[in-house]
Amino acid sequence: MAGMNANGSAIPSRRRRIALAASIVPNLFLIALIAGHVWQARRLAANSAPPLGRALARAEAALSPRDAAAFAAIIRRDAPRYAEAARQLNEARHALGRAIAAQDFNQDEVRRAFAAWQTSFNRFFADFRDPLIAALAATSPEGRRKLVAERRAERAAP
Repeated sequence: MAGMNANGSAIPSRRRRIALAASIVPNLFLIALIAGHVWQARRLAANSAPPLGRALARAEAALSPRDAAAFAAIIRRDAPRYAEAARQLNEARHALGRAIAAQDFNQDEVRRAFAAWQTSFNRFFADFRDPLIAALAATSPEGRRKLVAERRAERAAP
């Protein structure tokens, strides 16, 4: 059955198919464009998370649901103990990166930034050590083995 034009006469079937294709193609393009933007935004958001957040998310993903819940509960419960040290470590890491990448490389500035990063690194691990050990203690032996294997695989990956 052919469609009708404004004059009431039938629109040939071929013209309808062309019109349909002409309307579908831009819509598919727009859907692909929007999907690409959503995918890129999610990827950038995942990569912009602090290294500690990414590491904890990977650890939880490697564990069974029961172990992940126990591990996460302790890490979150004790976050006030190490949150500020983690923020300072992240800030010092960024400052070191800026000093290294500066147009006018200044060895003394890089040394200072490196020393600040090292100090913040040591403080963070001093603050994070006990919550991490408590979270590991709440994890099953199989879960702890999975975490070690996951870390080894991560370090071996190119």
